[in-house]
Amino acid sequence: MPRTELDLVSLLMKIVARETGEISKVDYTPQKKAFSPFAFPDEQTLERATPESQGVSSAFFAKLIRDLSEDKESRIHRFMALRHGKVIAECSFEPFDMDMWHVTYSMCKSITGMAIGILIDEGKLKLTDTLQDIFGARMGLRNTLKKQVTVRNLLNMSSGVDFNEAGAISGNDWRKSFFESSYKFDPGTKFEYNSMNTYMLSAIVTEITGQTLFDFCKERIFDPMGIKRVFWESCPQSITKGGWGLFMRIEDMAKMGQLYLQDGKWNDVQIVSRQWVVESTALQIETLDEDNQHYGYQIWINNDRKGSFAYNGMLGQNVFVYPDIDMVVVTNAGNKDVFQTSSMAVMIRDRMKNAIEVSDEPLPEDPQALTELKAICKSVSLRTTQFPTIERGGWGNRHISMTTGSTRRRDSSFTKKRFDSPALYTRNEDRLINTFLRRMSGNIYDIETSGVGLFPIMMQVVHNNFTDGIRKVGLRFTEDRHFFIDVYEGEVIYKLKCGFGDKRYISEINMHGENYKVSLRSAVSRDEYNRLVIRNDIYFLEEACMRNFNIYFDDENHIEIRLSEIPGTEMLMNTMKTVKAESSGIEATIINKLLKGGMKEALEHAVRNTIQPVIFGTLENPEFIMPTDEES
Repeated sequence: MPRTELDLVSLLMKIVARETGEISKVDYTPQKKAFSPFAFPDEQTLERATPESQGVSSAFFAKLIRDLSEDKESRIHRFMALRHGKVIAECSFEPFDMDMWHVTYSMCKSITGMAIGILIDEGKLKLTDTLQDIFGARMGLRNTLKKQVTVRNLLNMSSGVDFNEAGAISGNDWRKSFFESSYKFDPGTKFEYNSMNTYMLSAIVTEITGQTLFDFCKERIFDPMGIKRVFWESCPQSITKGGWGLFMRIEDMAKMGQLYLQDGKWNDVQIVSRQWVVESTALQIETLDEDNQHYGYQIWINNDRKGSFAYNGMLGQNVFVYPDIDMVVVTNAGNKDVFQTSSMAVMIRDRMKNAIEVSDEPLPEDPQALTELKAICKSVSLRTTQFPTIERGGWGNRHISMTTGSTRRRDSSFTKKRFDSPALYTRNEDRLINTFLRRMSGNIYDIETSGVGLFPIMMQVVHNNFTDGIRKVGLRFTEDRHFFIDVYEGEVIYKLKCGFGDKRYISEINMHGENYKVSLRSAVSRDEYNRLVIRNDIYFLEEACMRNFNIYFDDENHIEIRLSEIPGTEMLMNTMKTVKAESSGIEATIINKLLKGGMKEALEHAVRNTIQPVIFGTLENPEFIMPTDEES
């Protein structure tokens, strides 16, 4: 078994065993800063226009947005559509905001490909250059590499190198591990998606220019396009990750798609050559994947329409580009899909292929259709700005009136879909908040179970930022009628402001020096055993992940906390199943036993308990008295 896969299994086993702290083999250094809500003076904003003025019907987007919001499987965060370079439809799905940046995952691979294209345009690099040509003299690689991997092989994912995404947790020197890795097949002979190919493209940019890929892109791509609020993580050796780790606003993602519609030109400046745009979006290799069959240079060739392609990041970070109708459609989401296979992506691609009708000339303005488009946005977001936010899809908790924008509560369906529980909202929820929550104020519970953190496990692994474990949970009701859940994790306290009803508040978590914004959607109810429950959906507003953090009150002195995360068990199990125990040795034997036969079910159960842990707490001040039914 490759060492990187053993390291991955070792890390996952530590997570399952609820070991905490610095458990990976990669040195951790805080990188991510807090997002700035203030625009920079030289930040460029795309022009807004009505759909009809750009030859598209408002009714098309009204129906699409409504269907996305009602799709139980769609967890869309943001949506934006451009035609002729103008924004004609946009919305964020509550509690997300249009202006905040969002993790892009592999969508940024396409930007890395643009940077390589610039170097090739300038004659500083060739597609046929090998890693030995580029790194050999300085790093002592001359005649030591087992096979010759070219820049082209990295761009079209055909390197054959066995050092894959798991390498991101296997050690500090990713370049060295890539050079020393074995090969699954001869370079150039077949496609295999591997984020470390993109990382090596980033390393090439640094080797040639002396700049990190992030600094190079800021100078050559982002700054000329007015993209200012952007951040890109780096590896322990300060090389930009390249294939993941980029945080970007959806409007700036849309600009990256529009750049290629404009043949690589922005404001009369040729950012990337037209030749590179054509070459990188052309079929370069067959993937043999039924859902995504064609690949260019760090770009997926969709063939939904003539010449269409996509920059794709897992869980729903997409830039769909349609040259034949001069349109760009962009999404942020928190779906389960790794590639473009979620119901959200399938719906959008199908509508853009089969349902949309466009005109080369402006259509007559349609005030009723435009009003309906705005009404659906307002009705599910409760916001009144010109381009309001829309509630995340799949809850089904509001009835949408297309003409009036009115709403009404669907208590039963809301609770079942949102909390996965048969408990219903009670009519006296306000009284519960005023009595039950007030009487709990000041109580702190010692948590008996170690190793469970507020951060979703997926975020811990991706950012190499592992929990110190929750020690205590405190409850506070302030004089201004705001309720807080204080989570004592390691040496810090996360002060989470609960949002009941339609109220949403943003709190900030500093996880080992990295800042993340969260929003809580909260409710008080009783469960099927008549226990009082504070239910919380915790949204990491810059990420694709969310946490359920539900506190059940068993008696005067004890609480039970049930946690889950989305995406969750299914994704982690799929990761475990990708590990191949093919080599000999005790480690491979153990892993084979875990992943096969009767142990497989035990492993799945352990993973499920890791993703959906149940922890217990004991009250520090036993004077607390539960409210009676009459009081509540």
